[in-house]
Amino acid sequence: MKRALTLLSLLFLPLQSWGQVQTSATAADEFPALQFLPPGSEIQGISIPRYENHRVTALLLSDKLIVKDRQTVILEKLNAALYGEDNSETDVRTDSVSYSFATKIARTTGDAEVIDPRFTAKGKGVVFNTSTRKGFLSGPVRTTIATAKLNKKKGQKK
Repeated sequence: MKRALTLLSLLFLPLQSWGQVQTSATAADEFPALQFLPPGSEIQGISIPRYENHRVTALLLSDKLIVKDRQTVILEKLNAALYGEDNSETDVRTDSVSYSFATKIARTTGDAEVIDPRFTAKGKGVVFNTSTRKGFLSGPVRTTIATAKLNKKKGQKK
């Protein structure tokens, strides 16, 4: 479960960096690009990569970004791929997430799923604060641990 929350925190890191960009002292709660898009604007096919040391660490994909207002966006059909240093991949999926640049809060409006080679976690929603990097996967939550790797390790020890 702790791993799931850590992974969800990585999901919203690209949004966190957006929120840190400011056009002026009075616009601290707004994402600068939203000043050019009126509320209700829709952008199809969003792709936001995150890099660390010239390596892709995450890729945020969304079918649609909807501008709710100058401080809030809604991402529909969100899939975030998180890449580990060992070339592992973890996916985080949800139908819709609302993100406020003012509060730095991301909130899903539906089910959320974390798919990792070691486990799968499904819950009824996520609330995540990108400034504190802490979140909550609400329930009921179902976590399934991949037994194939556990059985393989047991066989190697014998």
